[in-house]
Amino acid sequence: MKGKLPGITPIPPGARPAALWAALLALAASPWGIYAQAETAAGAATITAEDLRLRIGALAHDSMRGRATPSPELDKAAHHIARRFEEFGLRPAAGGYLQEYPLTASRAGAPGRQLLAIDGPGGGTIDPSDVLSVPGARGQAVGPLAVVTPGGADPPAGAVAVMRVTPEATRRGLEAVRGILDGGAVAVLLAVDAPDDYFDGMRRFYERERLSVGMPEELGAPVALVRAGALPETLRTALASGASTNAYEATVRTHSEFREERAYNTIGWIEGSDPDLRGEFVVFTAHMDHVGVGRPVDGDSIYNGADDDASGTAAVIELAQAFASLETSPRRSLVFLAVSGEERGLLGSAWYAENPLFPLGATVANLNIDMIGRNWRDTVVAIGADESTLGATLRRTLREHPELGLAMIDDPWPEENFYFRSDHYNFARKGVPVLFFFTGTHEDYHGPNDEPDRILYDKTARITRLIFHLGRRIADADERPEWDPAAYRRVVGGVGR
Repeated sequence: MKGKLPGITPIPPGARPAALWAALLALAASPWGIYAQAETAAGAATITAEDLRLRIGALAHDSMRGRATPSPELDKAAHHIARRFEEFGLRPAAGGYLQEYPLTASRAGAPGRQLLAIDGPGGGTIDPSDVLSVPGARGQAVGPLAVVTPGGADPPAGAVAVMRVTPEATRRGLEAVRGILDGGAVAVLLAVDAPDDYFDGMRRFYERERLSVGMPEELGAPVALVRAGALPETLRTALASGASTNAYEATVRTHSEFREERAYNTIGWIEGSDPDLRGEFVVFTAHMDHVGVGRPVDGDSIYNGADDDASGTAAVIELAQAFASLETSPRRSLVFLAVSGEERGLLGSAWYAENPLFPLGATVANLNIDMIGRNWRDTVVAIGADESTLGATLRRTLREHPELGLAMIDDPWPEENFYFRSDHYNFARKGVPVLFFFTGTHEDYHGPNDEPDRILYDKTARITRLIFHLGRRIADADERPEWDPAAYRRVVGGVGR
């Protein structure tokens, strides 16, 4: 850098020794600090409401058809963001800006493809509407029915195992299926002892197409949920008591449908300037997908997702541009990650968490941005603020930037479980300290009226500048953020949840 350093006042002639010494100390310590402050302010100034208007407008335009996972329009969004990262001079990760990951679309087969016939007292063919294939289960098997209980003895080899499950225990029952099959069963029936509307809800869930990362486990045998009330009375009694019965034989046929798909995450990064810290990373995330095209409302069937989450994705793009504009990068490296599949179960961030392009053990923080464009003009929710020292760092950043006109509050909707509903969760469960920036849902949430013209762009810009200042502070700090021990045990260890 040539010329006079900005903000440096010459030492006045005739200064007293004490004053002279203080001035010398300040002169020694402050030039680069003052320059960094000025440079940081200039970087923050590149984040504008008008830029966000253009970026959200592009992502949430009708031509993007709601950016469903998977879809050609979501691919278009991923490439659009990749081009912006390349324009800013961000470095690609793993040979490119796109991280492709595999998906499987699956659903239970139609009722006519299922069969459950029970030979024994009160038996017969069960109505197909009372039988529901488990995804991953295909084929037909015949064998004697054997009642099993969770953690109990293996069924006899060649048996059709049947286990009673309550609504609360259905997930545990499904998790036990693999072990039951490995124990010698040729098929598994989970008798759901629940009201009819609960079973009907499960049917709607399994018959709706579901996405999973990778291929679901091929169970290699028929596995089905069956309405307990449709089973013979003697068998229901045995199930309720856990008693064995040798009175029945069953024929089970199940069917599942699969389709292989793929989607992308978009990633760019800036290497840190400190040789000792550039191997650590601050990751900024937002999800670029939404829910696609849905039921028309007043003739509009495109669910644009301007707030959810074009607002957060545009913020990540703006943050990338702002940091790229700095002459000197922060000490730690910065990663900008636009994920897909959030609306289908946090799929893209789950894939990244299991296949990280930057070590999660060296990732010091994840700042996740999801829906920051609506509701309050001067308030942002920072979910996770009390889990680590990131909360204190955020509060300090707010105090030092009153020009932003923002206040931070804790999650006012704990009953909604938002903590587990956005992409930061996949980082937190791996031990990365997180903050989730959010300004709440609204009447247009997951509807066709979540349009760009309803975004509060000035507020969105101020929140993005806050995250910029916070990100720089985290990246330049001598120490990494630290978890609160109790929060770490709860989130990472699963204790007390």
